[in-house]
Amino acid sequence: MRKSYLLPVVLAACTLISSCSSQETKKETTTDAPVAGAEPTADLPGIQPVPLPDPGIAGFQFPQDSTTIMGWVAAGNTTAISQHGWGIWTALTSLTTQSYGGARLRVFETWHTKAEVNALMYESAARPAQFKGLEVRPLASIRRTLDRPRQFSRDPKLRALATGHRVSDGADTTVVETVSYSPEAAATLVQQKLFRPDTLQQKLNSGQRAVSGFSARATAIKPVYEIVPASKGGTLYKMKTWTGSPATPPAGGFYQSLWSSCVYVDPLNRVKPNKQQGNPPFSCSGSTPTNTFNINDFIHYKLTAAEAAAFNRLQGDSVAQAGDFAILVAMHIATDEINNWTWQTMWWTPNPDRVPDPSSAAVVAARPAQLTGAPRHYAMSIAYQMVNPAQPPVPKDGIYVGASAYTFNPYLEAPFSSSTFTPYKALLRTKGVVVNNNFGVRTNCMSCHMQASFGSDATDPGYIGDTYVARGMPRFNGRLRTAFLWSIPDVARDNAKRK
Repeated sequence: MRKSYLLPVVLAACTLISSCSSQETKKETTTDAPVAGAEPTADLPGIQPVPLPDPGIAGFQFPQDSTTIMGWVAAGNTTAISQHGWGIWTALTSLTTQSYGGARLRVFETWHTKAEVNALMYESAARPAQFKGLEVRPLASIRRTLDRPRQFSRDPKLRALATGHRVSDGADTTVVETVSYSPEAAATLVQQKLFRPDTLQQKLNSGQRAVSGFSARATAIKPVYEIVPASKGGTLYKMKTWTGSPATPPAGGFYQSLWSSCVYVDPLNRVKPNKQQGNPPFSCSGSTPTNTFNINDFIHYKLTAAEAAAFNRLQGDSVAQAGDFAILVAMHIATDEINNWTWQTMWWTPNPDRVPDPSSAAVVAARPAQLTGAPRHYAMSIAYQMVNPAQPPVPKDGIYVGASAYTFNPYLEAPFSSSTFTPYKALLRTKGVVVNNNFGVRTNCMSCHMQASFGSDATDPGYIGDTYVARGMPRFNGRLRTAFLWSIPDVARDNAKRK
């Protein structure tokens, strides 16, 4: 493994708006400047997936040499690690020259979703001669299909709440997601047919322990959204915001209904520019000058009629309409630059200059000037190791001695309770004290995604809290590790059910 370095509803209209202001060795522009330097185009008949561009940040390189990254980890160089994570985020959210639905697309919005990759994979198998080399060809349209977060399905309590409904007073809020891949990652998934259950079973039968072949540029993302109604005149959208982990995690999970801070989102962008920033927690009892924000303070897009209909089918009601907004509240980002992939997780925050855990002031200080506009409104937690020290030996008694490195996304993992996790005897011991990491706010992206694997019994090892996980552990006997991507076994199982 390699490091997880942890730096350290219906709502009342705003009456204050007028005053609201792999392990492989593997320039100055702003986020809101087109990466190709060209002017925006009219809507295209096809969307071309855009590789992660160079954002023009001094010292940032992608992909970065794995030896260099692991040197940062070994030295505890949190500044270099944070700068790299921010460089990836800046590049990922850069505007392209392409448009869809009348809006410019950011780099990550041009990438194939898992549904699109799955369709391309079967199409390539049916027409191999015509398809060769076209694994990442332009899309006729974008399939922005939103779904319930897959990890919620692993906890019975969360399954009942995973409806994606909008916030309402006294109710909990859940979110919806999609999963997308860079052109390089999408090509590997299609070429190797990694979403096919028979492909994975053949690899397992042949004695392989893991899928391979991703390039150091391979990147996978999980954008997470909430839906903001735009069809109700001046109605504001009430959104719960993260203010940090509780001193004692609730046994049943730290749901959004337990969060104490709210912001109000104006879909009509009536908040004056250069408003006073203010610091959370913000009142949840009504809009004020400091807790009201424009839709343009978020990365967002408008739902088409087809997208709204698909969302309503998912929800089993009619809550969404064409023209409503999907606002980005969070995103997981993984790159295959090191053996255990790098992990960055982002979430929207009211004051990005002062952020709570699992981010830190050190992470904020490393933000580049090139990160501008809505993308600068997001906080980052970053993991290039699971625990500290980064690569502890595997003791015979199964107890790992080290310090916990928590890297999680509050909009995804905070609701996890002890019932979410698979019992795991190798709890992390910190300074002689066994730490109970069976809570969502005590997790690490790398520990979790190391579990991603395929087995003949159509099960998975389940989630665990932050701890060190080695490739050779008995829990992986008879399983095929799937390159840290849960989407591979998940989609493969879905495909098996359709047969």
